[in-house]
Amino acid sequence: MRGGRWTWWPELLLGLGTAALGLVSTRIVIPGIPREAWAGVFAVLAGLVLTGVRRWPWPVLIATSALLLVADTVTVTGADTAQFAASVALGYVAYRSGWPGTAVAYGLFLTVTLVNVIDPGNTEVLRGGVGVLRVLMLAGFAAAPVAFGRYLRGVRQAARAAEERAREAEERRAAEARMARLTERTAIARDLHDIVAHHVAAIALRAGSARYAVQHTGRPEEAVLALGELRDTAGQVLDELRELLGVLRDPDAVAEAESHVDPAQVIRDAARRVREAGLAVQVRMPEVLHRVPLVVGTTAARVVQEALTNSLKHAGPGAVVSVDVRVAGGALLIEVLDSGPVRPRTRLPTSGHGLRGMRERVGLLGGTLVAGGTDGGGWRLRVRLPIRENE
Repeated sequence: MRGGRWTWWPELLLGLGTAALGLVSTRIVIPGIPREAWAGVFAVLAGLVLTGVRRWPWPVLIATSALLLVADTVTVTGADTAQFAASVALGYVAYRSGWPGTAVAYGLFLTVTLVNVIDPGNTEVLRGGVGVLRVLMLAGFAAAPVAFGRYLRGVRQAARAAEERAREAEERRAAEARMARLTERTAIARDLHDIVAHHVAAIALRAGSARYAVQHTGRPEEAVLALGELRDTAGQVLDELRELLGVLRDPDAVAEAESHVDPAQVIRDAARRVREAGLAVQVRMPEVLHRVPLVVGTTAARVVQEALTNSLKHAGPGAVVSVDVRVAGGALLIEVLDSGPVRPRTRLPTSGHGLRGMRERVGLLGGTLVAGGTDGGGWRLRVRLPIRENE
């Protein structure tokens, strides 16, 4: 089949080639055997019938078997081409059918083969010990097309099974990747929920301060200052809400809110835990996270946290890890570099979800993430998170 349409040319070539070879063989003069005109006719008919063997193997087997019997009765050498065509049809039946159908086809082919061998004037050919040996040889000859057809059937089934396993593995990897993205989206949604809640609370507090300054202190400059801070915070809230709407396309990805995330504290806590596990961690983090939107700072904290976890898993105790967080070119830049294991370690299996989750989190903010090994056997992670100014 090709493009949903059956291609006829392979079996057409097979049939015409068989007919041509059979016709040529009937023209070869064998000493002691007269040339027969009917032999060529039976050779051409067997070849023409063979053109339908791929689509109708059973009818072709029956037709060529009948043609074999007729040719054996009418001619002396005209059954040879029909014998070959029937063996080809038997191979296709074995390829297309199960074992019961194959056994029936084999019995039919063996029967007509024995009829072809036993001539009316040579009935003793299959008697005695030599006759038994001839029968076994004919049975093996008849089994050859069956073995070839069943072998091709097994190869085809193995190929289909391999394709099915590959497809299932690809679907499983896609499902795992989707689950990792949904898990990371849930964490991002939780952080964004906390950030927006924090800003709204700050707005309410500054609005109350402005109202108190106007009503009770009589100093409008304090109210103006509070309103200015209120305006800045509202601008930040608008930015965070844009990020929130960009992330929360799937309402099911939102989980219950936890306590407000302090990005700098998250990084410090992660570094402390890794130090306690035996890694030497150096953190360079000037007070930059307080000057960036909280969603960017939170993402940076989660990335550093995951990167330190990976260093602990793959580099192990004794390794040196440096964390550099800075602002440059309108973006927050993060680099986490470890020195690699200090002694040979068994390579731990990894699911790849950590790196995939970091890429998902960074990509949602329009950032980039590059990770790879270093010449010294360590690992380097670089992240760039754009910082959007308040409108």
